Amino acid sequence: MLASCGGGNGDSLDHISITVAGLAIDAEVARTSDERGLGLGFRDELGHGAGMLFVYEEEGRHSFWMRGMRFPLDFIWIDAERTVVDLTLDVPAPEPGTADADLESIVPVAPVQYVLEVNAGVVREGSVSIGDAVTFDPEP
Repeated sequence: MLASCGGGNGDSLDHISITVAGLAIDAEVARTSDERGLGLGFRDELGHGAGMLFVYEEEGRHSFWMRGMRFPLDFIWIDAERTVVDLTLDVPAPEPGTADADLESIVPVAPVQYVLEVNAGVVREGSVSIGDAVTFDPEP
């Protein structure tokens, strides 16, 4: 199943503080299949310093798409050892009316257990790099 960047308003999701490369993010946590399926779509924006952490029970090359997205994102792909293993930058929101079947899949180059979505440009601004350690508070 694809995880969407699309759907919730964040009111019912837990929050977690994430630090990577000195960058601090207050992230909503999507743990269940339903939460991951809703993701960030159908929102008009994501606040400064905010993000969404997708948590999986097992590592894998989990696939994402931009269903319902209205703004571009950066993806930080994190393995079970809490190391950044891939980065996907400046993923644009699809054109309005794009059919789900026409949306591209976004997949990391290596297995991951966590995926952090942030506003496009945050990875560059925060100088996040592959190999950076990631800390969570509290544990996801």
